[in-house]
Amino acid sequence: MAPPIPKVLMVAEKPSIALSIASVLSRSQMLTRKGSTEVHEFEGRFLGSPARFKVTSVIGHVFSVDFPGKYQDWTATDPLDLFQAQVIKTESNPKNHAFTFSIA
Repeated sequence: MAPPIPKVLMVAEKPSIALSIASVLSRSQMLTRKGSTEVHEFEGRFLGSPARFKVTSVIGHVFSVDFPGKYQDWTATDPLDLFQAQVIKTESNPKNHAFTFSIA
């Protein structure tokens, strides 16, 4: 039985860059799967050996961070207080459901 073909994951900054990279490296011979982000797959060579490439991208900011409401009035907030303030982390684009996480 032959060993499995290694997989190479490439993550680009934007979907358009992922498409460009995959198109060039695959000579436009790729399969594209759609989901939260597109994943372009193709066979190629990596470090001289056969490999299965998967090229995808991130989609904007994954998380946003902010301070609680009591710190939102910048004219009434001492900037030094922000060093001790709680930071609220939320998913930037919840409709993509990119991650499931809990904030402790």
